[in-house]
Amino acid sequence: MHWVQMVPECPGCGFVFTRAPGQWLGSWFLNVCLAQTVVFAVLAIGVGFTWPDPPIKAIAVLAVVAAIVLPLAFFPYSRTLWVAIDLVMTPLAFDDGVLPGFMLEEDYEAFRREKEPPGPDL
Repeated sequence: MHWVQMVPECPGCGFVFTRAPGQWLGSWFLNVCLAQTVVFAVLAIGVGFTWPDPPIKAIAVLAVVAAIVLPLAFFPYSRTLWVAIDLVMTPLAFDDGVLPGFMLEEDYEAFRREKEPPGPDL
C-alpha cells in the first residue's frame, strides 16, 4: 500500500506536499494523459505492424493491460512530477516553513526593514 500512499511532508526539509485543496488533480491529469498516449500507441503500432490482418483480440488485451497497469505504475512519479510543476508555478514563500529557512533570516529582516516606512529623524 506504500506505492499509492504519500507521506504528508518531506522528511528532509519539511515541505508539505499538499499545498492546496484539489492539488492532486494535476497529477491525475498527467497520469491519464500518459495512459491514453500509451494505449493509443499500442493500438496504432499493433495495427500498423500487422496490417492487413491485425490480431484485434491480442492488441485489445495488450491495450487494456497497459490502461490498467501503467497508471498504477506511474502514480507516484506523476505526483512527484506534479509537485515539481506546482513549485515552478507557485514558488515557496518564506513563511512556508521549509528548511533552510533559517538561512534566509538576514535577507528577510533586511527586506522587512526596506518596506517599513521611515521613522522620524531625531
